[in-house]
Amino acid sequence: MRIWLLFFWCMVTLNATVLHEKIENLIGQKDYKLHKNLITLIFNDQVKFFLANERLNYPLVLKELKQNGLLHLKLPQPQEIEVEFHTNKDSVKSLKILNDTLKALGYYYYFTKSTHYSSNGLLVWTIKLKTEFVIDPLVFVNEILKNDCRVVEINKEENHKWIYKIDTNFANIAESIFIDSNELIKLQKPLRPYFIKINGSGVLKVMSTSLNHWYPYIVFYDEHLNILNIIKKEQFSRRVSLSIPLQTKYIKITDLYTLDNIKRGLNVMIKE
Repeated sequence: MRIWLLFFWCMVTLNATVLHEKIENLIGQKDYKLHKNLITLIFNDQVKFFLANERLNYPLVLKELKQNGLLHLKLPQPQEIEVEFHTNKDSVKSLKILNDTLKALGYYYYFTKSTHYSSNGLLVWTIKLKTEFVIDPLVFVNEILKNDCRVVEINKEENHKWIYKIDTNFANIAESIFIDSNELIKLQKPLRPYFIKINGSGVLKVMSTSLNHWYPYIVFYDEHLNILNIIKKEQFSRRVSLSIPLQTKYIKITDLYTLDNIKRGLNVMIKE
């Protein structure tokens, strides 16, 4: 019994240390010291800020910091910041998810500083952007969760550099529309190319709505977003019927020239 209590006390102490070290890293040493009593009160129930695998529950930690005015994202003046993303699987899919996430947060203008693999096999993508506000880590974490990704760790190196380590083992494309076999789906006016997800192979049937002027451009991808086949037609088409390559998981459907050509939508079916 005494051994168990000692073990429990050690775990609680260790978790408290990890939690407070991370809070200090996220908000800065100065603010941490200034608000130490408030932080101790907010994070008194340490257990709830950890997941079952002993990882920090970043969404909850960040939510508490933000709601209590402890997460300061505004910079003294517009400046260049650097953000480094580490992902552990499927480089093409991971980069698409990260790009889509940044766009969803309103970040369109940034440039890639480097893309490489680390010594332990992680994809490392580093970007730079000029901004008045640091990317909101809480909003970023919640957005990346929509793709079934998990943020493993967030590190801040001063105000100009943030590092996100992301688990993409079970990642999906959040924007994809699942279409089951023999199911007819009406796709509405597109804001971007249609991205659909399927299970199995068969025949893809796409019917253009009346008054469209569609020039088909269709790309088949496997689960890692490797391209399996590309179909493009320079002739106006009302419908297409295409064999789906084996291993297809995602299909992009768009127009060869402009989305305005399919602004009245398309009807799609996966025929077994």
